[in-house]
Amino acid sequence: MKFFDKFSRFSFAAIVVIIISGIVEIVALATPYWTLSSTQSLGNIGHSGLWLNCRRTQATVVTTVSCSSYADAIAGWMVAVRALNVIGMIFGSVALVFMGLFTFLYSEKWNKIIRSSALISALLAGSLIIIGAVLYGVSVSQGKAPVPYQVVSAKYIHSLSWSFALSLVAAILFVISGVMMGFSRKPRINS
Repeated sequence: MKFFDKFSRFSFAAIVVIIISGIVEIVALATPYWTLSSTQSLGNIGHSGLWLNCRRTQATVVTTVSCSSYADAIAGWMVAVRALNVIGMIFGSVALVFMGLFTFLYSEKWNKIIRSSALISALLAGSLIIIGAVLYGVSVSQGKAPVPYQVVSAKYIHSLSWSFALSLVAAILFVISGVMMGFSRKPRINS
C-alpha cells in the first residue's frame, strides 16, 4: 500500500497551504514595511510596521536608517490591528493542529468534529487577519498616525507596502486551506 493512499490528499494539501500561510503571516507580522512614508521633496523618508517605526536620515553623503519600537502609548486602532493579526495567527495554528489530527488520526467517532474545527479555525484566522488589514489600510489612508498625538503633516505621503500585502495573501491562504479542509474526506481503510 502506498503511503499517500492512507491519507486524504485534500487534507494533506490543506496542511501544506496552511503551513505556507503561517510562514507568510509571520513574515508580515515581523517586518516593518506595512507603510512607506515619503515627501514630495525628499522622496522615501521611512517605513513602519506593526512593531517598529523606521526613519531615514541623510547627511551629505551618508544615509542612515534608524528603527525604534513604538512608545508605550500607541493608537487604539494599532492595538486592534496587532491583536487581530496575532489572534488570527493563533487560530491558524489551532487549525493546523486539527488538520493534522484529521489527516493522520483514525477515529470514526471524531472525524466530523475535528474536520469542522479545522475548517472553522482556518476561516476565523483568515477573517480576523483580513479585518486587521482593512482596519490598518483605512487608518493609514485617513492619515492617522500609529502613535497618538503625533503630528501628521499633509506633506507626508503614506502608502501601503509589501508587508501589508503579505498579510492579505496569508489571510486568503488561510481561507483557501479552510475551504479545502471542508471538501476533504477520509479514505476508507480495508482491513
